[in-house]
Parts: sequence; C-alpha cells; structure tokens
Amino acid sequence: MRIEKSFTSNHRLREWLESKSWEFGSTEMFYVWLEHFFEEGNRVSVKGAACDYHDCVDVFEAGNDE
Repeated sequence: MRIEKSFTSNHRLREWLESKSWEFGSTEMFYVWLEHFFEEGNRVSVKGAACDYHDCVDVFEAGNDE
C-alpha cells in the first residue's frame, strides 16, 4: 500500500517531517527511513507540486536553521 501525503505549505510539511524524526534515535536514521519511504513509491506534495527525498531534506534542514 502506497502512501500519498499532501500538504498546504512547506511549514506543514516541515511539521510532519519533524514529528516523524522524533520516532528515530538520530537524524541519520530518520534520513534512512525517509529515503526508504520514497523508494517504496510513496509520494509527498506541497500545494500539488511533487516533492522528492532531497526536497524534504531541504525543508527539514531549513526548519532546523531557525
């Protein structure tokens, strides 16, 4: 079963990524999970625009810079 997550803004995407990251013991393990999430054919979009693994990492890391 594939998952399709749709968000209304990068802020909402970042909130979801941050909440998922808490499930893992380290940022590296979170990135491994995120990579597998996309490799399994799951999809993420913001305002209808598709996001890939690298887009999500950029959004996640931008939130950590604040």
